[in-house]
Amino acid sequence: MQKRVIVLFFCVLLLFFAVDARILWISLSEKSVQTAAGHGRYTIKVDTGRGTIYDRNLSAIVNLGVKYVAIVAPGINSEEQIDALSSHVFDVSVLKTNIEKGLPFTITVDSPNINVSGVTVVNTRVRYSEEAIAPHIVGYIDSAGSGVTGIEKSFDKVLKDYSGSVTITYAVDAKRRALPGVTPTITKTGSTNGGVVLTIDRKIQQAAQAGADKYLKSGSVIVMDIRNGDILACVSEPEFSPLNVKAALNMSESPFVNKAFSAYNLGSVFKIAVSCAALESGISNGYKYTCSGVVDVSGRDFHCHKLEGHGLEDMSLAFANSCNPYFITIGLKTGADKLLEVSKKFGLGRQTVFAPGISTDSGSLPTSDELKAPAAAANFSMGEGNLMVTPVQVACMVSAVANGGLLPTPRLVKGIYDGNKMVTDYPGAVPDRVISTEIAEQVKSFMIRTVNEGTGLPAKPTYGGAGGKTATAETGWLKDGKTINHAWFAGFYPADSPRYAIVVMCENGSAGGTDAGPIFKYIADALAPTCGYPAVDQSDSSTDNK
Repeated sequence: MQKRVIVLFFCVLLLFFAVDARILWISLSEKSVQTAAGHGRYTIKVDTGRGTIYDRNLSAIVNLGVKYVAIVAPGINSEEQIDALSSHVFDVSVLKTNIEKGLPFTITVDSPNINVSGVTVVNTRVRYSEEAIAPHIVGYIDSAGSGVTGIEKSFDKVLKDYSGSVTITYAVDAKRRALPGVTPTITKTGSTNGGVVLTIDRKIQQAAQAGADKYLKSGSVIVMDIRNGDILACVSEPEFSPLNVKAALNMSESPFVNKAFSAYNLGSVFKIAVSCAALESGISNGYKYTCSGVVDVSGRDFHCHKLEGHGLEDMSLAFANSCNPYFITIGLKTGADKLLEVSKKFGLGRQTVFAPGISTDSGSLPTSDELKAPAAAANFSMGEGNLMVTPVQVACMVSAVANGGLLPTPRLVKGIYDGNKMVTDYPGAVPDRVISTEIAEQVKSFMIRTVNEGTGLPAKPTYGGAGGKTATAETGWLKDGKTINHAWFAGFYPADSPRYAIVVMCENGSAGGTDAGPIFKYIADALAPTCGYPAVDQSDSSTDNK
């Protein structure tokens, strides 16, 4: 009996301990659940920028500036945080309001050197600067960070793929306040060092923009490497600032249009093509013609810009004088079909696609049927009529003459860079021979004479000489009762062993030599050291024409 009582006692005692242990386990579990429910994570992500757009020498065109962003976790040292940050923020009241809320937040600061507990400073890239470099090529992004125009849009995915960010994760309580004593986790992803490499040369682009800013109110400038068609500079005026797109949207001058890629009436620059066609057809450079100031074509008079005429000229002198009657005469002798053939060989009337969404206008050429009318053929021979070209096309034509007869294909994008090496190359096309070396050399000499003693004298550089052709192209438009013309200067630099084709187009200009010539000279002078000539002091350049 006693033995049974003892066994029963131990059974009850064991049951008691089991129940007590269960209660204790449940109690601890409930506390653990409450702790888990009361703690969590709070993550803040700071975008440090998207991929970079580089010039040909891997010099950045965007992401030039740095902005500092402080990630703040308010804590028991809030007063210390306010003291440390107050002198580095734009609005102290915003800082204090956010700290009072107690939640981790971000705020822009002016220094990376802020040493206080609960504050982490992150470097982010400033996409655009006050001095916008090649804005019509680069384009701009919207408030969401997506490309809207230019390279920003065409290579949006690539530039986003090379975006960088910093993520900081805090352990927080139920009110999302950072727990004191718990070190946050910081994760850095991506790098903005990768991106797109252009053919643009930043220094040449800046020189072209400086010349345009000084002299050009509305128009464009192209600088091209005559050997391969690489676009080294591209300017369109008026420019826009990617920092203030809204202001540009309200401008009436169409600042978003890239005029270097748009088609315009050409005028006498077309005499480059006419000279080549005439020489190819067998007309000699020594062909003589006496300009009396007017030529009759099927009962219609075509006047020279020099009303009294130039007198007796050969092709070289007529080119330097930009004599319309001479070129009408040799144009008609050459024949419209030959003029069209050479025009097409030079790429006139043909669009260039640089990248998805980035292309030139094709321009236009008259048809053979249109040119059956002698007056239309006469107009065409001096670059008027149904002839529209882009500055890029003109730069290619000039390049072909300057390099001995090889027409380059224009190129704007070199490839994709991953921050260490080129991972994708977009090689340029092999230039096509479009005229003989002999003809190219003859026309090249015409262009040099034009700068030395003809209508292109205002374009003559300080060192190295140059060759070029002027134009004052009639548009057929009127503004306030006055005819609107476009002034051109298209040439190469230097005269011997040329390296660059430079094309300047001034909308609503008066004369190619006086309007566009000084811009050519300014840019050529800036390029002088790259060709072995002394640097030119540009500070004493003549008064602005803008």
